[in-house]
Amino acid sequence: MNTQPQNDGNNGLLIGLIAGGVIGAGLAVLFAPRIAELRQRVKASATDLSHAAAQRYQEVSTRVAGVVDEVTARGQTVRDDVADAVSRGARQVEQIAMASKTGRPPRQS
Repeated sequence: MNTQPQNDGNNGLLIGLIAGGVIGAGLAVLFAPRIAELRQRVKASATDLSHAAAQRYQEVSTRVAGVVDEVTARGQTVRDDVADAVSRGARQVEQIAMASKTGRPPRQS
C-alpha cells in the first residue's frame, strides 16, 4: 500500500498562483511610474485643450458680436434711407395733389 498522500495537481495550481502573483506584482511596479506619467500627460493635454477651446470660443464670440453690430448698423442705415425716400415721396404726392386742386404745376424739389 502506498501511504503517501495523493497530490491531484493542487501543488501545481498553488505554484502557478504564487508565480502569477509575483510576476503581476513585478509588472505593476515596473509600469506604475509610466502610468502615473501617462496620466499626468493626459491631464496636461486635456487642460491645454480646454484652454485653447475657451480662447477660440472667446475669439469667435468677439467676431460674431462685431458682425452683428455691423449688420445692425447697416440695417438701420437702410431703414433710415427707406424712411427718407417714403417721406420725400409723400411730400411729392402731396404737392401733386395740391397742384391738381389749384391748377398750378407741381414744384420740383
